[in-house]
Amino acid sequence: MKVTVTGATGLIGSALVKALKERGDEVTVLSRNPGRASAELGVEAVAWDPLAEPAPVAALSGRDAVVHLAGEPVAQRWNEETKRAIRASRDLGTANLVAGIAASEPRPSVLVSSSAVGYYGKHG
Repeated sequence: MKVTVTGATGLIGSALVKALKERGDEVTVLSRNPGRASAELGVEAVAWDPLAEPAPVAALSGRDAVVHLAGEPVAQRWNEETKRAIRASRDLGTANLVAGIAASEPRPSVLVSSSAVGYYGKHG
């Protein structure tokens, strides 16, 4: 399979990329720091800032699947600014990824997104 992964340098993302590579899949990652991501993971890395722009079409076209794990870490002290950053990373980051997918041809068959902004409620 051809898989594109966001959030690939995180705890879950790095384990996923390793497993996909071991399975023989072709993996591309989208990263704010593609040089570091490529060096750490041993895969193609394409620059993307999820809060600034739609995801790059070239990294999405013809892919079988996209796994979206990017987002502001939740394991930190929360205040109003942190909550805004977490929500923006989920909402805007996912919207920008979907915009890139919508513009790609052929589009990926599957999008798996880890976003769980709805679970935090008003106080989380």
